[in-house]
Amino acid sequence: MHVCAPHPFRPVIAAVAIALSLLSGCSVILGTRNDPPRLYVLTPTAPAAGGQAIGGNLALGVGPVDLPGYLDRRGLVTRVETNRVESSRNDLWAEPVGGAFKSVLEQDLRLRLPDVVIRSFPWNQHATPDLAVAVAVTRFEATGAGTVELSARWTVRRPGERAVLVERDSAIVLPIAGGDAHADAMVSALSEALGGLADEIAGEVASRARR
Repeated sequence: MHVCAPHPFRPVIAAVAIALSLLSGCSVILGTRNDPPRLYVLTPTAPAAGGQAIGGNLALGVGPVDLPGYLDRRGLVTRVETNRVESSRNDLWAEPVGGAFKSVLEQDLRLRLPDVVIRSFPWNQHATPDLAVAVAVTRFEATGAGTVELSARWTVRRPGERAVLVERDSAIVLPIAGGDAHADAMVSALSEALGGLADEIAGEVASRARR
């Protein structure tokens, strides 16, 4: 009688099949899945005291607006220690944060200075504004303490002139709603902080325009 010897690879194949079956079962039990990333945008905020009508035909230029390089990434950034930041893998900006910051700042200024023409840098030489504000941001992020921070130095000058009319440092710290670092509340607080910066700039521009 002829007896067939077992195929040398059959035990290996069987072992692989069992392992794959177990892994599949674990995946179902644990509910493992790849969640799609969540996308966020900054939004303009209305001024608490309403807009400031200053009269005249003032045009205000906005820009350049510079953000530090470590913020130039898709993920929302949280400063977890003095010299360490973390970027989220799942909570992402829907657009480059530098461009979004400048765009929303312009919208915030329009809400606060309704009769002022806002022009975005770079502007056409035939449409040079009367005043221009430049902003250098040093911080714009959440912290491990459940707050957001916006720090920036900004200047106001007349385009084409070297003399600086106004130079200010703004440091805005706001709590994240609920005291946690949930991305929805975090981005909302960042938008409010940006509105706070617009409040300070608009107040100085309005004061100077009335002189």
